[in-house]
Amino acid sequence: MYMNYGDRNFFEYGILVDTEHSDTVFDIIFCRPYCDEDNLFQFAECQVDITDSWIAKNTVMDCIGMTKENFDPVQFAIGCVDYYGVENFSSSYDGYQHDREYIEDILKHRMIASDNLDITW
Repeated sequence: MYMNYGDRNFFEYGILVDTEHSDTVFDIIFCRPYCDEDNLFQFAECQVDITDSWIAKNTVMDCIGMTKENFDPVQFAIGCVDYYGVENFSSSYDGYQHDREYIEDILKHRMIASDNLDITW
């Protein structure tokens, strides 16, 4: 089940993470609005393996303000996407530019917890 780690309004700064299947590999769905376009969003699903050797762990941790003592694998995975961009992880939905209706149609087929989320599909 996907849990919300972003804004309560998914279409503002949405980050959904499936945390049930692994401690090191996370499926992440994110959404960000385009500032100059109404009803157009950068939207992608990606998979982040936080044990990948190419990830500069200390660099990402420094960027997101994480220390070894407060290491959180989910927040680290989100930080990897923020730092490297979704294009560096296996992802779906080429082009990444989609309208709200298209995104809602995709999300209604996912198991998403409604905790801390103001949108229902």
